[in-house]
Amino acid sequence: MVMVVISILLWGFVYLPMVQKFIEDNGDRIVAIIFCGGFTQAKTANGYSEAYVMSSFITQDTDERLPDIYLEEDSYTTYYNSKNAVLIIEEILDARQLVASGSNEDIRIVIACEATMSANVMMLARHLMSHLVKEPLDNITVETASWERADPFKQVVNLVYNKLAITFPWLGLAEREERKRIYKAKHQ
Repeated sequence: MVMVVISILLWGFVYLPMVQKFIEDNGDRIVAIIFCGGFTQAKTANGYSEAYVMSSFITQDTDERLPDIYLEEDSYTTYYNSKNAVLIIEEILDARQLVASGSNEDIRIVIACEATMSANVMMLARHLMSHLVKEPLDNITVETASWERADPFKQVVNLVYNKLAITFPWLGLAEREERKRIYKAKHQ
């Protein structure tokens, strides 16, 4: 199993204890944890990526052996969190020779995110990651917490926006949103 943790830094600490619990309960089955998130919070975490802050939270004060940890620090949007995580998952699976041998039956991807993002994250994950697992509906799942943290309307807009981005990639919507978020992060 590969676990992908996608966060909005300001809200992440609400569901990171859930991630810790999931790791404690399933640690022997998890081969890798990928923390996704770029340098989006110049005011509150200047010089630190969301991925780094989340991984620090999870790894602090633990005596348990953790799975391999990867930081994906180049993304500023949910779309690119998911897309860049795929590249890391492919490397992990290739190193374990699971994709080449066609033995993807046992591969499971679990994504942790803030609950209001879950529909968007699931849509993107099933679109971008379905080639990695045998049954995308069963083997790509989302673990969530903290419904009250984000504006649900904004998430509906993001869901539609990302659906357009994956349906009509030639429009460049994902790239445009990524540039906008990078600019915003650098000029807060």
